[in-house]
Amino acid sequence: MIIRRTPPIFENRMTRTQIILGWLYLLVHVFVLPELLALYVRFSPDAISDAAANLLYYGVGFVFCLTAMFSFLRGGFDVLLDKARLCIGSLLLGFLMDYALSGAAALVMLLAEDAFANPNQEGIAEAVMSEGGGAVKAATIFLVPIVEEVLFRGVLFGSVRSRSRGWAYVLSAVAFALYHIWRYAVLDPRMLIYAVQYLPISIVLAWIYERSGTIWPGVFFHMGINAMSFYVMDLIV
Repeated sequence: MIIRRTPPIFENRMTRTQIILGWLYLLVHVFVLPELLALYVRFSPDAISDAAANLLYYGVGFVFCLTAMFSFLRGGFDVLLDKARLCIGSLLLGFLMDYALSGAAALVMLLAEDAFANPNQEGIAEAVMSEGGGAVKAATIFLVPIVEEVLFRGVLFGSVRSRSRGWAYVLSAVAFALYHIWRYAVLDPRMLIYAVQYLPISIVLAWIYERSGTIWPGVFFHMGINAMSFYVMDLIV
């Protein structure tokens, strides 16, 4: 006898207007805003540092989430309180899943480990060690997860999940992975290998969102992962 597990019931709590605004800002966040800030830093190097540009980048995203997505975040917090045990269980299971999947990704990365370093991680390390690095670290821990979870899980995964569960996982995972590396890969296609490092956490975050029914467990998971990354970075340095 074959027992088939049915996928969890998923409810997209974003309004149609929020979905449209979310997709528009997602494109701006990924393709437009980084280029505008890069041009500003390039032609006005004394006006703003790379660290300040990074803060501005996610600051704009945070303001967008607080305004356009406030009801989505507020409603998700109510679900978090109503289903606290489910949300905590999803978060804890997510850590185990991420550990297992990251181990598999690490085996793939052994092929490129001696050739070059992850440019995204190097860029973050440089920003943290520069003037204003403490603010960058705080923003990466507290602001980045809110922005990225709303855009990549709330908007992208949530929109596609209503039509296809499989494609929702595939598209959100690939988009999130490429988001961290595409600007470097344009200059050096070899850098695409580092997209593999971001696939495990993207899959896990989508699973947490789907299972819990609220974006907040994924936000807290993302915050924890970023905080642990800085802790390991401090130990190495």
